[in-house]
Amino acid sequence: MFKVMIVDDEPMMREGLVTLIDWELYGFGVVQTVASGKEALEKYDNDIPDLMIVDIKMPRMSGLELIERIREKDRSINFLILSGYAEFEYAKKAMTHDVEGYLLKPVDEDELIDYLKNIKEKMEKRIKENEENKNQILQAALKGNLIKEVRDFFQHDLNWDQYQILLIKVFDQNNVDIIGVKQGLQRIFEDSNRGQVFIGKHYFGVLLNDNYQNEHQRLYRYVKKALGDEQIDFVAAIAQPVKEIELLPKSFEFVSTLIKNQFFYDEEFLLHKSAVPFLHAEKDCFIQEDKFQLETIVEKLYYAIEIGNKQAIERVCIEIGSFMVHHDYTEQSMKERYVQIISSLLNKLLYEYQDMQTVISETLSRVLDIEKQTNIKSLLSYIYSLLDNVTESMDVNNTDVLVKRMIGLIERNYNKNITLTTLAEVLNYNSAYLGKLFKDFTGEYFNTYLDKIRIENGKKLLLEGYKVYEVAEQIGYSNVDYFHSKFRSYEGISPSAYRKTTKNK
Repeated sequence: MFKVMIVDDEPMMREGLVTLIDWELYGFGVVQTVASGKEALEKYDNDIPDLMIVDIKMPRMSGLELIERIREKDRSINFLILSGYAEFEYAKKAMTHDVEGYLLKPVDEDELIDYLKNIKEKMEKRIKENEENKNQILQAALKGNLIKEVRDFFQHDLNWDQYQILLIKVFDQNNVDIIGVKQGLQRIFEDSNRGQVFIGKHYFGVLLNDNYQNEHQRLYRYVKKALGDEQIDFVAAIAQPVKEIELLPKSFEFVSTLIKNQFFYDEEFLLHKSAVPFLHAEKDCFIQEDKFQLETIVEKLYYAIEIGNKQAIERVCIEIGSFMVHHDYTEQSMKERYVQIISSLLNKLLYEYQDMQTVISETLSRVLDIEKQTNIKSLLSYIYSLLDNVTESMDVNNTDVLVKRMIGLIERNYNKNITLTTLAEVLNYNSAYLGKLFKDFTGEYFNTYLDKIRIENGKKLLLEGYKVYEVAEQIGYSNVDYFHSKFRSYEGISPSAYRKTTKNK
C-alpha cells in the first residue's frame, strides 16, 4: 500500500479528496491531511509518503516552494498539483520540478484515478528495479566480486558492525509463491531493520545485521512465519557472524554446504556450525563391511518382521543408515540402497506369505516414495510406517501363524543359539505355553524339532566333505561329542559311519 499525504489550506477540499474515491482499491492509503506547506514539511519525515497531492497556492509557503524543499531530500517521491483555473499557467511551470501532473479544482474522479494508476505502475516498476539491483549487489558480495558499486552500497546502506548469513531452501519451489515468501521475509527482517533479503536460483537468503548465534529457535520461527504455510518443507541454515564484507564469500560457502548436506540432519531446527547429524556413524553402526550384503540385510529385517519386533526393525534400519553415513554415501545413493533393500524384503515376504498378497503389494507400490523424503529422519520414519503396515497385518495372535514363524526362524537360524525361552521373550509369550502350541502344531517338542533340523543340515555338510568337528560348529553344536550323541540318537550310527555308508551306496 503506497502512502499519500494531501496538502491544502481548504478543509473542505482536503476532506473531499479523502472521500472522493476508494483509495485502497488503487493501492494507496491516505496517511495525512495537512493545512499548510510548513506543516507538511514538518510531518514529512515521520510519514515519508510515496505521493503528495499539493495545492499550489497556499499562504506563507506555496506548493511550489514545498515541492522544491522536499525534492532536495527525496528524489523518488511523487507529486500531483492541485490548482484552479487562475493558477493554470503557474501550475504548468511546476511541471519542470518533476511532478506527475496537475488536477484542476474541482477534482475530476476519473482523472485522479488515471493518475493513481500511472503512478502506481511507475513506483512498482522502480521498486522492482531497485530490488533487482540490490539483489545483484548482495549476490556479488557473496561471490567476492567487491566492485565499487558493491562497496558503495555497503558503505552507505549496510554499514553494519557485523554480517550474518541466513539461507533457506524450499524443497518444492514449483508449488511455492516465491514473491509471497520474499515479501514475508521482507516484512519480518527488512521492515524491522533486522536484515536484507536476497534470492538465488534455489534459495532465499537474509543478510542479518545482528548476532543471532544464541537465538536459532526464534529465527527458525521467523522463517516458518514468512513461509506462511505449515505444509511447506524447507531447511534453513545460518553462518557465523563476520565483521568484514571480504569474509562473506567464505561464510556463504559454509552455509551453502550445510544446506547441501541438510539430508543428514534433523529438519526441526536451524542448521549451524555445531549441528549434529541425525545418525551417528560411530555410535549406531554395528554392521561390518563384509556383512553389508543385500541378502544379509534383508534376512535380518525379515527375521524382525516375522517375530513382530518393531524395535528390532527400527534398529536394523538405523544400522543400515549409520553404515552408509560412515562410508560417505550420498543422499541419492542412500535412498537408492534403501529402496533396493525394502523392495527385496517385501518381495521375499510376498513369496512366503501368499495370504497377505494385497497388503504387501500395496506397500510395495509405495516404496519409491522413499526418494521423496527430504532428510534421513523423515526417510526412516517413512520406512518404519511401510514395515509397520506389513507387521501389523501379520496376525501374531493366530497360533498357526505364530508357530509357522517359529519354524521359519528355526530353519534359518538353526546354527545359532536359538532357544524357546528367547523366542518367548521376543514374542511376549509364556515359554511353557509357547512350547505347548509348538508341540500341538508340529507333533514335536521345540528342542527335538531344532535338533532334527540341525542333524538334517549336518548330514548335507558331511557328504560335502566337511570334518565332523567342522560340521558340529556349523550347525550350532559347540561340543563335538554332544553332536556325536545327538546324531547317533536320531540316525542310529555315528557321523563318520553315515558319511562312509552313504557314499558307498
